[in-house]
Amino acid sequence: MTSMQEQLDAQSPWLTRGKYVLYFLNWVAFVGLTFYLLTRLRLNLLLLIEVLDINRWARSAVHNFSFVILGLVGLSMVIVVENYLRTAVPKSLLARRTAITVGSVLILLVASLALHRFLLYLVMT
Repeated sequence: MTSMQEQLDAQSPWLTRGKYVLYFLNWVAFVGLTFYLLTRLRLNLLLLIEVLDINRWARSAVHNFSFVILGLVGLSMVIVVENYLRTAVPKSLLARRTAITVGSVLILLVASLALHRFLLYLVMT
């Protein structure tokens, strides 16, 4: 008689492949949401510069360096999450880790959209 854990460990190859396909789709969704979040953050930074009325030389420097810094942050997030999701497949934790990663990016995206509306309100008044 085999235990339930042994039965779950002896999965068919098609089930394992399906899990890896889900992992890949989740990772692609995370990359897309992260890219969109970083573009929103860059717009928020430009609006914040406008609200604070920073001179044009500093505005240009912040604009150029923000592209590099946000790109490095996004790249590091994607690399870390790829490893986090890939190691979840053999442990059968893919659904939980997907909810954590994609959910956190969605929360940050909603906060970014709210900040954008607030900064637009400050610019208009």
